[in-house]
Amino acid sequence: MALKYKTVLRKDMRKGAAADAKLVYGITKVTGKYSFKQLCTDITDTCSATEPDVRMVISAMVLMAKKALLRGETVVIDGFGNLQLKAGSAGVETAEEFKVSLMKTPRLLFRPSLSLLEVQKDARFEMLETVGVSVECDKPHSID
Repeated sequence: MALKYKTVLRKDMRKGAAADAKLVYGITKVTGKYSFKQLCTDITDTCSATEPDVRMVISAMVLMAKKALLRGETVVIDGFGNLQLKAGSAGVETAEEFKVSLMKTPRLLFRPSLSLLEVQKDARFEMLETVGVSVECDKPHSID
C-alpha cells in the first residue's frame, strides 16, 4: 500500500515572495481509521491470545502508562517508543517569586522507537487528485 496524497495551491511562504504568490504543495491524506477492535482482532491472528485478552492487556497498559506519566516517569514500550509529559513555565526574576501557577499545561511527547521509525523509509506515495485552485483546510471534517 502507498500513502495517498493530493496537490493543493497555497500561499508562497518563501522569504521575499509576492503577497499574492502561490505554490503547489503535496499533502498526504488519511484514507481510513484502524480501529482498536480491528487492532485486537489482527493481534489475535498472530498469537494464541484471545481478542478479550488482547483488549484487557492493551487497556491495562494504557492505564498503567497514565499513572506512570502522572508520577513524572518516562513510559518505555520496547519496539514502539517512549511517552513523557513535559512542561515549562513563565519566567520570574527570583526563585522567591515563583509560584506553581506559572507552570504551563504539560504536553504529551511521543518519541517513536528506531524500529517504528523504519516505516518512514518504506513509505511510497500515490496521487489521489491533481492540483486544484481551491485552498482547503488541513483539519479533518466529518461528512454527514
